[in-house]
Amino acid sequence: MTSDILKLNYYQLFELVPTYVVNASVLQQKMRSLQQLYHPDNHVEDEDMNTMAIAISSHINTAYNTLLDPLARAIYLLGIYGINVDLVHDTKFSHEFLFQQIELREAIAEAKDSQDIDKLESIELELKNSFHQLEVQITYKFIQEDYSIIIEDIKQLSFYNKLLKLINDILCEI
Repeated sequence: MTSDILKLNYYQLFELVPTYVVNASVLQQKMRSLQQLYHPDNHVEDEDMNTMAIAISSHINTAYNTLLDPLARAIYLLGIYGINVDLVHDTKFSHEFLFQQIELREAIAEAKDSQDIDKLESIELELKNSFHQLEVQITYKFIQEDYSIIIEDIKQLSFYNKLLKLINDILCEI
């Protein structure tokens, strides 16, 4: 076992072409085969090998989760191309998008206060549709290598992702 595997980017690790579109079942198959090779339980007799296997297994899990998640995958792929996406500090959005976010948050708050599960599920469906539309736009822009304007879509995808998590949390509470 060698530590060279830790130097591979996530696409190299899974022997995938670095594209935004990833086949989840292929990714899962490759993850299973990598975990079979490098799982720490396979190296319990040798402490050094076990330590290395733990690091490699963690790298495999992080890579898998990143490539499986549309938002994380887009950010990671742009990083490969040398483009940094800062979702924390880059908070400039169009007024239209910001207004839409305010309206969505107000609708979610109202539905939560009234415990209107149907309304929350309706908003959730609307958000999932918007999320999917952005994924399609991002896919197209990656194909066109139009990296300069993907960042705005990724930032919006991040907002939708947060709102979907918020709705999920509320639905779990009710």
